[in-house]
Amino acid sequence: MTLGLKRHSSRLPALALSAALALGVASPVFAQDTPESTPAAGGSSEVAAELPPADLPTMNQQGFVFELESTFSGALDRVPKEAPVYAMTYPTLDADQAKEIVAKLGVEGDIEDQGGGTYSASGEGGDVFITPGLTQFISSQEIPEGDLPADDEAIAFAREWLRQVGMLPANVGDGKVVTRVENPARIIVTFKPVQPAPILSADPNITVTLGPQGSILESSIRWAQLAEGDMYQLRGGEAAWAEVQGQRSYLEVSLPGDLFDPGSTVTGTAAYDSVSIAYTSSGIPGQTQYLQPVYVFTGKITPEGADKAYPITSYVPALVNSNQPVG
Repeated sequence: MTLGLKRHSSRLPALALSAALALGVASPVFAQDTPESTPAAGGSSEVAAELPPADLPTMNQQGFVFELESTFSGALDRVPKEAPVYAMTYPTLDADQAKEIVAKLGVEGDIEDQGGGTYSASGEGGDVFITPGLTQFISSQEIPEGDLPADDEAIAFAREWLRQVGMLPANVGDGKVVTRVENPARIIVTFKPVQPAPILSADPNITVTLGPQGSILESSIRWAQLAEGDMYQLRGGEAAWAEVQGQRSYLEVSLPGDLFDPGSTVTGTAAYDSVSIAYTSSGIPGQTQYLQPVYVFTGKITPEGADKAYPITSYVPALVNSNQPVG
C-alpha cells in the first residue's frame, strides 16, 4: 500500500544501524473527511496506509541480557500525541541522466549500464557508481599537502561542492562533522534532511570525505524524495514508558568489556530523564518505504556492583499497535 498525502502544518521536532524490526502495523488518525482509497504519494488521499514496522537501532552488539529497574524523572506529557509520516521515493535514473552526473563529477570514462537503473563509470577523475537512491564517487585526483580545514570550513566546502556538481538537495540540513582523522588527514561531513528531524536510520544521508585544504576525496549520496503524509496517532508518553519499564524496548548501551563479558546478564538500575520523538525508516528496500516516529528515552544505567553510570538510550515505536521484542 502507498501513503496518501494530506498536508498539515510543518513540525520541526553516528549513523545508527537499522537492526531489529518491531511487529505489527500502525493505525492512522483519520480526519472527519475520511477518504476511501490510498493513491501513490503525490495524489489525493482518502485512507491512510497501514505502515510496515519501524527499523529500530540497537547497539547491543555485545549480546547482553538486561534486567533493569527503570525510573523516569522527565515530563511524559510533553511529547506530541500525533505526528506525520513521510513516504520515501528513491529515483531511478536513465542513461542520459547518469551520464550527466558522471560529467558533473569530473569523471572522463565510458558509462557501463548494468541494468535496473544501475550504472558505473571509471576513468580520469575517479570512479562513479549509481543505483536507485545511491550515488557514490571516489576521486582519483592527487591529494594536496597541508592541513585539514576547521569543522565549519569543512561543512562549507562540502556543501559548496555538492551545489557545484548539482547534487545538493533543497531540503538538506546544516551538516556536521562526524569523523576527523589526522593521519592520513581526513574529515567526514554528513548531511541529513531539515525535516523530519532527527533521523535515526542510515537513509536519507549524504557523506562527503575531505582531505587537506578542503579537497574532495569521496562522497556517498543516499537521498530520497520525501513527501509528508497523513498524521498518525502515537501511543502516548505513558504507554511508551510502560514498554521501557516492561523491558520491551530496544536498548542502545555500551559497557566496558573488561567488566562485563559478552552475552552476560546485566542487572541494575536505569534512570531516564528525557524523552523525545525521532524518525526512522520502515519498509522493505525496493518497495514503498517510510520515515515514521519513535520515542527516544535517554538517561544513565548503573549496573549492579559498578561504581560508574553509563549512557543508555531506549527506543519505542511511537505508532499504536506496534509491538516490539526486548532490546
